[in-house]
Amino acid sequence: MKSFYLSLLAIALITQGSCNKFLETVPSDFLAPETYYNTEKELTYALTGVYDVLGSPDLYGDNAFYHFDITDEGVYGHAGVTAGVQVYNFSSSDPIVAATWKTLYNGIGRANLLLENIDRPVMDEAKRKVIKGETLFLRGYYYFLLAQMWGDVPLILNTTRSPDDTQRPRAPLSQVYNQVLADLKEAEILVPSIKTVGFGGRANKSAVRGILARVCLYMAGYPLNDRSKYTDARDWAKKVIDDAEAAHALNNSYSQVFIHLSADKYDIKENLFEVEFWGNRSDAYTESGRLGSRNGIRCMNVDTGYSLGRINATPRFYNRYQALDERRDWNIAPYIYGGANDAEKQYWPENNTWQRSCGKYRRMYEVLLPKSTSFTPINYPILRYADVLLMFAEADNELSAMPSSEAVDAVNLVRRRAFGKNIHGENLSGITVTSGGSGYSATNLPVITITGSGGSGATAHATVSGGRITAITITDRGAFYTSAPTVTITGGSGTGAVAIAEITTPGDADVQPGDYSSQNNFRAFLHDERSRELCFEGLRKGDLIRWQEFIAEMRAAGTEISQIAASAYKFESRAGLNVSEKNYLFPIPTNEMSLNRALVQNPGW
Repeated sequence: MKSFYLSLLAIALITQGSCNKFLETVPSDFLAPETYYNTEKELTYALTGVYDVLGSPDLYGDNAFYHFDITDEGVYGHAGVTAGVQVYNFSSSDPIVAATWKTLYNGIGRANLLLENIDRPVMDEAKRKVIKGETLFLRGYYYFLLAQMWGDVPLILNTTRSPDDTQRPRAPLSQVYNQVLADLKEAEILVPSIKTVGFGGRANKSAVRGILARVCLYMAGYPLNDRSKYTDARDWAKKVIDDAEAAHALNNSYSQVFIHLSADKYDIKENLFEVEFWGNRSDAYTESGRLGSRNGIRCMNVDTGYSLGRINATPRFYNRYQALDERRDWNIAPYIYGGANDAEKQYWPENNTWQRSCGKYRRMYEVLLPKSTSFTPINYPILRYADVLLMFAEADNELSAMPSSEAVDAVNLVRRRAFGKNIHGENLSGITVTSGGSGYSATNLPVITITGSGGSGATAHATVSGGRITAITITDRGAFYTSAPTVTITGGSGTGAVAIAEITTPGDADVQPGDYSSQNNFRAFLHDERSRELCFEGLRKGDLIRWQEFIAEMRAAGTEISQIAASAYKFESRAGLNVSEKNYLFPIPTNEMSLNRALVQNPGW
């Protein structure tokens, strides 16, 4: 940490040549505080430097989803990696952990410098208040991340003026969280509405209120267990829900939320706050992340959307979904790319649920050309309206003897969108092969056609084994069927196969009575629903820890993989089987411990 403090004596801002889409060019040379912060433009540049930390590869540019987001939802799919953060086998000298600690404190240092100089220039006071609010929001958010990852941390609220002032002890977690609340509450007053901002890449009232709800939920759970914060969490979430000016609402299509992120389109009804990366705006810049190139659908074709496909969903996570839930086959890709030019979809067998790529961030929807093999323009979603609805329901449930209708209704909004009810009406729920026929080719597959009953758009493909059609998998459920359509099977060199289709029914997406018959039942349902909706968005580990379910869920996921996966893929059980209680927190980096003797290491490290 001493290196961080000393750097603050020498610089006011180093942005390393990158900025956010909504700002202009940033300074990259040495800037002393006494010669800077003299104009509104310089304050704006300085604010860019505070935002810049969000897109660092040590945070949302890479580490947050590639190394730190390994849970019961997804594992690191590389057999050769036996040590590292992503398999929960590392030490306090791990460079990835150290880099993220340093990056977060760099962001806090930049925020402190800006706040100390906020009143220097003569400028419009309304604009000054907005800059101050954004800076406070970011400082509070960076401390929130530090608290999640390390627990008690040094609380630095001003710049260090002397090399001797580097021995800073860790502040108690409650004190850190109280400072986070103070920063965010002041920011909530100062920043504009999301409608005024016009896009999700900048702090706004909806984002601040939603993050306040998240912070309060964390304070209500382990390790602080301050249950009084459930009231605050519910109230902050309700402010977002009831904001008539912002008029937040779910996008009718779950997949479209992430297609917009890939195509660099803003959706401020749903995406309240996102990390900006290089895209298609006229003021585009060159900071890029790796979202989708690391954890997308495995594909070696650059034009389609190159991805290592290194994060694979666990069978435990796959089975958390109902078959009709459209989020399953979006979040967990049922295919990879191969074949001619590595650009053909190759579907997994239905019983293979341990090799499927994270499908949430799909590079084939990028519109910025040419595409890169390593970097992407996909913005990282820090806060979505769906999360706000689920946070409201969770907090409200913890404050009620029985689940309230308001909480259940909030979850039903999420569920109905997940099942396509908002845009599809009733659609296909399944296709059953009643006769497999004979003589069908496994290489020249038969064609499946679905017609009639008032609907349209449904498609499916056949699986052939031993000359028989053994299964028909729906690839598009279609829309607005009033009764079961007709399934016709043609071609493929065979004859005699017969299949029948079934359709969904009204209400089948809603939370069922048994799941809200008690506070405990609804709590368990919400824990799973947050996973189904918010998977691979960096929230699951924190959720499991605050619920004290982390070890049990990780062990269960690891054990299941070790028992059912093909032998060549049993390595994917490493993360789940390696975890222990020390993994609730990261270790304080060894280098920081050596520079700041007032630090005490976390338990187990």
